[in-house]
Amino acid sequence: KQFLLFSSVLVGLSVGLAAMVLKSFVHYIFLFSQYISSGNYKYLPLVLPLIGILLTVLAVKYILRGKMEKGLWNIHFALAKKSSDIPKEQMYAQILTSSLTVGFGGSAGLEAPIVSTGAAFGSNYSKTYDLDKKEKTLLLACGIAAGIAAVFNAPIAGVLFALEVLIIDISISAFTPLILSAATGALISKIFLNDDVLLSFQL
Repeated sequence: KQFLLFSSVLVGLSVGLAAMVLKSFVHYIFLFSQYISSGNYKYLPLVLPLIGILLTVLAVKYILRGKMEKGLWNIHFALAKKSSDIPKEQMYAQILTSSLTVGFGGSAGLEAPIVSTGAAFGSNYSKTYDLDKKEKTLLLACGIAAGIAAVFNAPIAGVLFALEVLIIDISISAFTPLILSAATGALISKIFLNDDVLLSFQL
């Protein structure tokens, strides 16, 4: 039990750092796209999303070698048919492709990418220590909760997302690891990210 609690914090820390990288990449790619379109190229913003999609396709083909799983259905499939095993490539694939797509103005969000990334971190951490399916599923859920918490600064929403949407049959004893992981992810994101990353509010 103590090992799982400690592991949930480590998973939350790792996913929090991954979320920080994702948000930073999106933010700075967006600033770059705004910079290059601020001159006399007034029609360039219309094609920036297409440029982002093209770069994403090239990244999937030449960097990821086609090893790219899209959508949350892969997590459900891994839970049901693959003993909660998720490929290592998913730990960074979504960060790369989503940064390019969203940063250049594509109509996509960060929820699915960080959920896939967090699940991959939790799953591969579990494989490192040869944990059983139940423990692996719990740490996969911890990764999901930490990802949502870190990207949206919403640890409670991260826990509820993991419990109600993906891991609906998890036991009540899993609340403590999930809360620890979500709180760690949100804390890491809050400490290291500037307030002006993605959204800035001034009163």
